[in-house]
Amino acid sequence: MPYFAIVGLPDAAVQEAKERVRAAIKNSGLVFPMRRIIVNLAPADLKKEGPAYDLPIAAGILMASGQIEPPEVPTLFLGELSLDGGLRHANGILPMVSLAREQQIGTVYVPAEDAREAALVEGVEVIPVESLAALVSHLRDELPISPAVHEDGWDASVPVDVSRDMIHVRGQEHAKRALEVAAVGGYNVISLWS
Repeated sequence: MPYFAIVGLPDAAVQEAKERVRAAIKNSGLVFPMRRIIVNLAPADLKKEGPAYDLPIAAGILMASGQIEPPEVPTLFLGELSLDGGLRHANGILPMVSLAREQQIGTVYVPAEDAREAALVEGVEVIPVESLAALVSHLRDELPISPAVHEDGWDASVPVDVSRDMIHVRGQEHAKRALEVAAVGGYNVISLWS
């Protein structure tokens, strides 16, 4: 009997990945395997949050079912899948790519809209992905995707999205307080929001 479960202390958004992944695989012209699938998010005692696990879950299923070959080098997949297979923005790309570099992971696949932010991290090849179908075509060497170009810093000529607010940052109370104090005092801070 087909069965799909995610274990390892996932929150509701991660549990919902089952339906997003299933729909994205089918709507990308791929085959969702009709067998028992258990996704183990280790370590089991650490809560997993957010939809950034969608793409790695989908890629793992496609690799395990033989539809794509696993990469030969350590690789990280990040991003939320829409039901049609498109890749959507994921929060926290910059720290995740920075951690990937620390762990000697040389290639990172991210949503195309997050590639500019991810490319700020030196020493990591960032591949901007529009959809699950595009990722599969790239991994099959049918339609290669060019890596994002590393930028050496902030380009002041690019308009800044000011629609983001500290209310969107979960936790980090000390860091938020420090930024508020700096803003009130008129001190400069470097912002990597994109």
